[in-house]
Amino acid sequence: MENKTKILIVDDYLPLLEMLNESLVNSGYDVVYTNDGAEATNIFTTFNPDIVLTDIVMPGVDGIELILDLRKINASIKVVAMSGGNSGRADTYLNMAKKLGANKIIPKPFKVSELLKQLDSLVA
Repeated sequence: MENKTKILIVDDYLPLLEMLNESLVNSGYDVVYTNDGAEATNIFTTFNPDIVLTDIVMPGVDGIELILDLRKINASIKVVAMSGGNSGRADTYLNMAKKLGANKIIPKPFKVSELLKQLDSLVA
């Protein structure tokens, strides 16, 4: 049996989480998701994902802090940062995420096919 690529999705917007979960599971990924940045670190250590897909702007532990925390646990973890920005600052947040270690960045809203291409390029 082929090992599925494991993805942890972190976003504070539950409808998006559920849609991404369904889309990625249907595309053959093994997915766990949370809407809490602080909880994501605990899940990360037990689930041991291959890729983390995280929003940047979240209450509590935001995506930037999460990326930094996860890099301390596993420096080689692949991270895709996504953001719709806050007051139109998506580019600023995504560029910061890229500088701080995100492998890929994707602005919201995005097509699932666009995200799948990004994920496939990290798996290849």
